[in-house]
Amino acid sequence: MNERIDIVDFKKEARRRERKEKFEAKMKDVKDWINDNRELLLILGPAAIGAVTTGAKAVGRQAKLRKEKDLKDLYCYDRSLGHYWRLRRELSNAEWVEIDKRKNNGERLADILSELKVLK
Repeated sequence: MNERIDIVDFKKEARRRERKEKFEAKMKDVKDWINDNRELLLILGPAAIGAVTTGAKAVGRQAKLRKEKDLKDLYCYDRSLGHYWRLRRELSNAEWVEIDKRKNNGERLADILSELKVLK
């Protein structure tokens, strides 16, 4: 009684099969090229692996630096609460000077940032 009816999008299924066939053809071409050029791979393989490793490290370093810069520019740390305040934009030097003066006068960082309307 419980027959299952599948609705198949034939165009989508045909495109999926076509992509799969193209991928398998490319993989076969790569395997054939590897079999034909083993000597070249033995010479260039270690250099290519080193280049890929170096590139991956450089990209990782850049991502880490970008993340640190965003954290520094778009968040303000409140030592009294141990909390980061998310900012709408990067603060100008004049705003930082004003924040320092008002904090030295005993105001809370949260109140200062909300009055400057820079909290997100």
